[in-house]
Amino acid sequence: MTLPLDPHLLQLYMIAVCVLVLAPGPDSLLVLTRSIADGRQAGVVATLGICVGNMVHALLAAAGISALIAASTTLFDLLRYAGGAYLAWIGLRSLWNVWASRGAEPAPAVEAPPSARAGRVFVQALLTNLLNPKVILFQLAFVPQFIAPALGHVALQTFILGSIISVLGGIYLAGVAALSAGAARRVLSSPRVRTALDGIAGVLFLGFAVRLLLTDRKFA
Repeated sequence: MTLPLDPHLLQLYMIAVCVLVLAPGPDSLLVLTRSIADGRQAGVVATLGICVGNMVHALLAAAGISALIAASTTLFDLLRYAGGAYLAWIGLRSLWNVWASRGAEPAPAVEAPPSARAGRVFVQALLTNLLNPKVILFQLAFVPQFIAPALGHVALQTFILGSIISVLGGIYLAGVAALSAGAARRVLSSPRVRTALDGIAGVLFLGFAVRLLLTDRKFA
């Protein structure tokens, strides 16, 4: 079966997506922090959660639901506030870890059951992606530029192009997970370094939260 995609537009799209997935954002920051804190497996699980979120966004865009959300001030604002609050919660929790560790003696970490930890990381990554209305606006503003209506199957083209973002982004984030987890073994022997990383992550997540709350529907 031949995919209903214009080869020239697809080439341009692949180049553009490769550039865009390298841009730092809450998804890549989450994978980075989870990999450093809990190891490569946690980073991979976070990557899977984000990829699933991107696939859901692609499906919603293809079905026209994303357009309805973007067109509704109430729905868009609800999603924006929920996403901003969630990112702020992640940031505040990281900063609380910094505050709680002041003057405390390093203690052996109590390992959570691997399945429970993986489930929490997956859900956290999935929600970070799904509650980001900027992803919806991106799907609506960027992807349609590379659709060829003359080839028909516009909804299928939308879904395929959106899925490409998920695949390429997943490959990049998996690399982030592997590299950051490897560096963590050498760096995180110092509790001070771990505390500093928590502080930086907390500030960055709060920054992403503020940026998201300031997003409007004219983002495109």
